[in-house]
Amino acid sequence: MKTVKKKRLSELVADEIKAYIKKENLKEGDRLPSISTLINILGIGRSSLREGLQLLEAQGTIEILNSKPFQIQTSFDIENERQFLLEALEVRTALEGKAVDLAAQKATNADIEKMEYHLKTYVQCIENNEREKANISDSLFHQSIYEAARNDLLKSIIDSVWDTFHEFWNEPFGIEDIFDKSYPYHEEMLQAIKDQNPKNASIAFQKIMDFVKTTIEKI
Repeated sequence: MKTVKKKRLSELVADEIKAYIKKENLKEGDRLPSISTLINILGIGRSSLREGLQLLEAQGTIEILNSKPFQIQTSFDIENERQFLLEALEVRTALEGKAVDLAAQKATNADIEKMEYHLKTYVQCIENNEREKANISDSLFHQSIYEAARNDLLKSIIDSVWDTFHEFWNEPFGIEDIFDKSYPYHEEMLQAIKDQNPKNASIAFQKIMDFVKTTIEKI
């Protein structure tokens, strides 16, 4: 039996863009929508989109005529996966924690509907044993929170490091469902955002981070 290769996030994003091209019946010479439009259509971050587009260009599917991405270059020598994840968690807690606080103050009905959709899809994919799709839905749920924060600089910083973290976050230690039990806290956080209650949203977010930290430390 062959080993099943886990797809990188860039490959999953590329698949979504291919599906969009097919759905819109785009032909050779046609242009894709703007970066900001694609981000909104696909519900992904800027760096995720950039990597997906670069992969498609390498495959000969598209041609990038002009690309000036904003990014922070990150490089890690992963000698200790547990230590890396704990350090990544500290960074994520600081950045995403602020995004959650702002989202609870600024989220529109459209933002909340997007969050609800991705969280519902995540649960459905888990129930259907569609792990890769579940990982995408989880990522999109968090990305929708960053969008709702309405802080372009904060989102750009999160986007610039998200892909690096995501590759290690999906299946740390080779365990697919390692963080699935944090789902109830996601529901709690979403409800607080809907209620425009930054305090409760931050409390629920911290529960997620505490759960993740404890889980990592126990491995």
